[in-house]
Amino acid sequence: MASERDPIQEAHFTDCISQYPAHYLVAVDETSKDDQTYARLWGRSPKGQRVEVYQPFVRKRRFTGIAALALDVGIIASRVIEGSSDRDTFVDFLENELVLIA
Repeated sequence: MASERDPIQEAHFTDCISQYPAHYLVAVDETSKDDQTYARLWGRSPKGQRVEVYQPFVRKRRFTGIAALALDVGIIASRVIEGSSDRDTFVDFLENELVLIA
């Protein structure tokens, strides 16, 4: 990735973005969480013995969180949905929650 960096383009971006005050900039991100059990696939044991581990196996619902963060205020808009997010859900968040705040 470092070989793809272009100092001229970076300087141009910095010049363009510096015309806006910090409170105009908003970062938006998405994350998801489920209750699936994380278990090791491999283990160690003395030679000739089987590896045994007793762990509960859980596979339940998935939740997706989308949030917008302003530099001067903190989180200004958020949404949690059940299931995975797609383009339509993300655009709906931008139009109906983030833009309405501005």
